[in-house]
Amino acid sequence: DEEVGRGALEAQLLGFQRHFLGGMDKPLEVITTGGGTRSINIAFEAILQRARAERGCGGGGRSSRAVGGGGVASSAAAGGRVRVLTGNPHLAVERAERRFGFELVRLYDCGTLDTRRLAVEIRDPRVVAVYSQTLSYTDGISDDLEAILAIVEAENERRSGAGLPLVTLVNDSCLAFCVLVHNDGRGGRGCLRLLDLAGARCTTPLIVTLDAHKHLGVDKGVSSCVGSPGTLSHLAGSVRVGAQPTKGMLVRALADLLLVGVDGYTRIYRELAEQMRRVEAAVEAAGLAVVHRSHRAAGSSVISAEDPAGVLMRKLKRRGHSFASLFNLYPSDPARCQYGWSLSLTPYALRDLGGAGGGAPAVRRAGKKDGCAARRAREELRLPAASDLAATAAAAGGGPRGTPPPKKCAAKVTAGEGRGGGEKGARAGSGGSLLSYFSVARGARSPKAGSPLALAPR
Repeated sequence: DEEVGRGALEAQLLGFQRHFLGGMDKPLEVITTGGGTRSINIAFEAILQRARAERGCGGGGRSSRAVGGGGVASSAAAGGRVRVLTGNPHLAVERAERRFGFELVRLYDCGTLDTRRLAVEIRDPRVVAVYSQTLSYTDGISDDLEAILAIVEAENERRSGAGLPLVTLVNDSCLAFCVLVHNDGRGGRGCLRLLDLAGARCTTPLIVTLDAHKHLGVDKGVSSCVGSPGTLSHLAGSVRVGAQPTKGMLVRALADLLLVGVDGYTRIYRELAEQMRRVEAAVEAAGLAVVHRSHRAAGSSVISAEDPAGVLMRKLKRRGHSFASLFNLYPSDPARCQYGWSLSLTPYALRDLGGAGGGAPAVRRAGKKDGCAARRAREELRLPAASDLAATAAAAGGGPRGTPPPKKCAAKVTAGEGRGGGEKGARAGSGGSLLSYFSVARGARSPKAGSPLALAPR
């Protein structure tokens, strides 16, 4: 039976991912999709289906807004569109807003979801969901999931007592595998696994997304949308946006996961985090300011740095490195440098360069070259360290916003929109041949060169 077979494969995939997502002892629902964007779409589809069933409403218009004050936002019309609260989300969320017609309300503070304003805005009865991130794709920071869950749970307890529909908490962990490995809540470490943070008596509906094709080394087009009971089941029998992986893709994915194993992924991602710490140290030693450094969690596999005039990024691109362009980094402080670059790493960056690299991992060699390029750029332009931003702007010939944008940058974007500005370039540079790295790590060929089933232990 096609459906029974698919359900069993999805359950096995979820069973493996639970080792990193958490929720080992919780009943969960799962839908596999063709990618992280599709998983996010599935999450919002399920939320809106639930809203239609419970409230008799859904989407409506096509505008979003940012909230900078402390009051509850007013609506253009009484009983208007349902709302989703977020900080500075992935571009896929903005696309989902346009696709499904809900109202996206941004409550950001230094890139993260502002819990102070969230506690006020969530009391609006039109709020149906809160979108949080375990890892921001752009700058490598993490939302305070524990505080966010406490706020949403308190509101849901109030709504439950009043017989009102509950607020769903969506947690985007699509690219956060390294953060999940390093924040498991054990041995005094922090916990960023939402399914573990939610206690046994948690009333809040939870939905978590996690990619398998970017950071677990499986075929491209395998992502999971996981929910607590009663969340994703609202989509039963409905037409879903986007394609799903075939049964064959799920079989190959399971073969890959079992070949590397839980201990194998843990070891690989601990090494990646150590190399990322070295990259961060090299960036700061070169006098660059790491964007939103105070909100970086252990194991963050994304780093971003301020780059006045985009000088450094142009130099690094000449050296063969691929970065994403960042814009409007500090909208509340226009005197600061507003431009920068971002780099997202996967285990492919750990590959041994052999003779060309002197036996060092690619990421370590790149870090050394990038640090040298940063120092030379400052010397050539006579730029001081990043701490003196006003002098930096003056030396580079820029204005109070911290120098002109790079040649290909948009003039100005609103908060949130800039996060996806260089997404295509970053994805192309960070993904690389991830499958080939995992194949080398486990002593096997790439799945592209042969079926992984032939490599699986019998």
